[in-house]
Order: sequence, then C-alpha cells, then structure tokens
Amino acid sequence: MALAEAHGTQGDSAGGHRAAGEPSVSSAIEHLVASSQGEVTKRIDLALLEGHELLSRTLQRAALAACGMVLAAGAWFAAAACAVLLVAPNATLTVRLAAFGLINAGGALGLIALAMRGRPQTPARASGNLPSTTEQP
Repeated sequence: MALAEAHGTQGDSAGGHRAAGEPSVSSAIEHLVASSQGEVTKRIDLALLEGHELLSRTLQRAALAACGMVLAAGAWFAAAACAVLLVAPNATLTVRLAAFGLINAGGALGLIALAMRGRPQTPARASGNLPSTTEQP
C-alpha cells in the first residue's frame, strides 16, 4: 500500500514519472493560457488607447477646421459688403443686395471650378461609350 502511494506522488496525470520540481502538463498549459490572455488583454488595451488618441486628434482638428471656416466666411462676407459699398455708395438697397449676391455667386462658381479641376478625368473610349468599370490590359 505504501508502495502505491509513493508511486502516485511521483507520477504525473498520465501515469509517467517526472523529476521533482518539474511542472505537470496541465499546470504548464494553465500557465500558457494565463500568459496568453494577459498578452491579448494588453494588446486590446493598447489598441483602445491608440483609437482614443486618434479620435481625439481627429475631433480636435475638425473643430479647428470648423472655426476656421466660420472665420473665413465672416471675412468673405465683410469683404464683399465692403466692395459693394465702395463701388456703389449711393445705390439703393436692392442694387447693393444684388451686387452682394453676384459677388458671392462668382466666388462660389470659382470654388466649384477649382474643385472640378482637381478631380481626375476618366478618358472616354474610342467608341464614344462610357468608360468601362473593368481595366483593359
């Protein structure tokens, strides 16, 4: 009976022998799983932190761009109103508003033309049809 107990304390869960101080297979697997979970948790935390920083920078830049656009629009309207008052100081209110509208329409058309010029044009096919969506070699 004592022999069976001594044999049971020296064997691992599979019935084999192992040296004293050597961990069993199950404890090694538990240690591997625990360290893997810790690594995954650290990587998730790092990804969340990077995402938070990216979102914060993006929102800050968007807010600054919005403030800049508001200030630019105010400056544009002030400059257009000044130009209308300098060109036609004795004109009626209707003429001044019409001139102000024409100045703003000209600025809008200029910006649209500038935006359209920056877009890449797709070449038309020789047959005159619309360009195909698949690329030809």
